[in-house]
Amino acid sequence: MTSNLLGRPTPQSILALGEIVELVLSFLPARDLANTSQVCRLWRDMTKRVFRFRKSKWASFVVHHGTNIGTPCSSKLSMDLMVSCINDFLENLRIFPAAAIIFVSRSQDYCEPRRDEVRGLITSVKSRLPASCTVIGCVGSGIIGCEEGEQPEEIEMAEGVSLLIMPKVDGVSTCTFNMSCTDVRNNRSFKSRWETSLNIPADKQLKFAILFAKGDIYNLDIIGKVASGIWQINGCEDGEKSNIVIIGGLVDSLLFVDNEIKNTGVIGLGIAGEDVQAVSIVHHGETADGVTKSLQQLHNFDVSCSESCACFMVSCVGRGEKFYSSRNVESRIFKQVFPKVPIGGFFGNGELGLDLQSTEGQPLKDSHFLHSYSSVFCLCSLEAGKRTVESINPSLTAGRSSKQHDQGEVDKYKTLKKFFV
Repeated sequence: MTSNLLGRPTPQSILALGEIVELVLSFLPARDLANTSQVCRLWRDMTKRVFRFRKSKWASFVVHHGTNIGTPCSSKLSMDLMVSCINDFLENLRIFPAAAIIFVSRSQDYCEPRRDEVRGLITSVKSRLPASCTVIGCVGSGIIGCEEGEQPEEIEMAEGVSLLIMPKVDGVSTCTFNMSCTDVRNNRSFKSRWETSLNIPADKQLKFAILFAKGDIYNLDIIGKVASGIWQINGCEDGEKSNIVIIGGLVDSLLFVDNEIKNTGVIGLGIAGEDVQAVSIVHHGETADGVTKSLQQLHNFDVSCSESCACFMVSCVGRGEKFYSSRNVESRIFKQVFPKVPIGGFFGNGELGLDLQSTEGQPLKDSHFLHSYSSVFCLCSLEAGKRTVESINPSLTAGRSSKQHDQGEVDKYKTLKKFFV
């Protein structure tokens, strides 16, 4: 009680003040916040408040091994090192994740990844995410990814892992697709059968889907048929396209969704929500100027490029460094046009998507859905759940500039430090 006699508050009394608790908790990553919410009612309420104030932004990460991998032993060592880096990233994640999309690349010298390596990656990732978080992805010839604030990287025929973490947002939900090739081929063009096979909730407003399939260009009909089934559920007749934006591609290795790893079939992730926005373009050009022009067209669409937006990219294995005689050409130009939007994706054996299609209606031009030697870009925005301090409590920041707001946070931190020193 000495502190009280001297007129100074005790740590116990300080940690009973909501504002102080909120400030302390605001420095914690999401994983630790989930644990602190179980301490007491005050901490639970303050944890919820901290999550509300955090921006609903996508998180991205990429890690790769630059050395050639020539043996199964060295390949496993490389994967273990990358998993360690991914664990550090996930343990410091500040958002509450709803889905993790993982793209894995393997070495040219040691082409076929072992299932136990991929399973180890998935197990490690899932152990650091909420049980409700969907994990989906593929293993292919190359990946595209970026770290926050860094330039994107295109990793081709080398060991690497790219992640896009979708935040949990009010009014936005996800669903997964998982079908065998036999199921797809045997599925008749009846809406009721597709509803059963794809298991899309009837009450969800699906706006975007990304599909993965194992195979080469001759298997594009399989993945294309699944896309047609998704559109048909949305009320489109054969041959018509809906305002559900669908992209995807073929990979030459493994697919995985949650705990299942497979080397055949079609898997996918759907994102639904009233205010979810998406738009896709398909680029076939051969020059950097052409990439810039295509991405400027994408930029002209009325899709919010705030922190609740991310880009999925699927590029042909025939493009990339050998195609342009330079590394990271398309992803670097994307970052110039969309400096605040994280990007993730993979190199495939065939790409699917519609050129200039958005959730606002029919594509602006007639185009094929199945492609080769192309790059497909798709922006997906979760604007419905974007919350800022102003939108939660306008009185907190009314009439204050961002600089004044930042100074206020600094002053609060100095006050907190004074209590404990």
